[in-house]
Amino acid sequence: MLIAHISDFHVFAKLPETTIVRPDAADAASKVVADIAAFTPKIEAVMLTGDLTDGGSEEDYALLSDILSPLDVPVFVVPGNHDARPGLRAAFADKLPFGPGPFLNYEARFGDLRILALDTLWAGQVAGRLENSQLAWLAERLAAPIDALTLILMHHPAFPSQIAPLDAMALQGGRAEFEQLIVDYRGPLRILSGHIHRPFQTLWHGVFCAVSGGPAFQHALTLDSDAAEPGVVAEPYAYFIHRITDAASVSIHTRYVSL
Repeated sequence: MLIAHISDFHVFAKLPETTIVRPDAADAASKVVADIAAFTPKIEAVMLTGDLTDGGSEEDYALLSDILSPLDVPVFVVPGNHDARPGLRAAFADKLPFGPGPFLNYEARFGDLRILALDTLWAGQVAGRLENSQLAWLAERLAAPIDALTLILMHHPAFPSQIAPLDAMALQGGRAEFEQLIVDYRGPLRILSGHIHRPFQTLWHGVFCAVSGGPAFQHALTLDSDAAEPGVVAEPYAYFIHRITDAASVSIHTRYVSL
């Protein structure tokens, strides 16, 4: 099985909400989608880890739908801090099994994969959080490990990038509780996130974790703990392709797209 991990399109129909989002964000996102659609062998599913739009308007999600239309495979999404729950729910209601209540968490199966999608949107904040009800929802699903590979999708990473200013904007509320659930889980598990706008991979408590790049802009790399928030850098967009042989055998390849 081949899956693509992409993130942070920040598309907007009228004006961007974020000043550093490139003015041609929709065109950049379309190039990424075209690359995925044309890849051979065929990519069978796409994981899009938040900030699908930059403002969350109905028009933004209509534009996003047009951009994603070349993909004839399942696209699994989670909201980011620039998304809006009502618009995202309406845009994907016929494609994703959102649970009841205010949050856009859901559980899905795709082939031998179990997908647990978490809504880390914290209204009015750049950082993310998981509320107690969400943590209980996740704990219930992780209570009994399964043989299938579990993918947790969440916009705000709970694992560190070591880019201190960006980690301060990552998952904040419920982070310690989420971390304990990961430590306690004994089945095959991977966590895919976005938000950092710089692609990287890490091991966190023995679990493979990754953040995909963001075509709307990419942060420069700085590992100086005293540095300010890194600026924007002109680099090819990078996303990840995972070849999943079975729960214990996954290879990850970086795919570059010139924007």
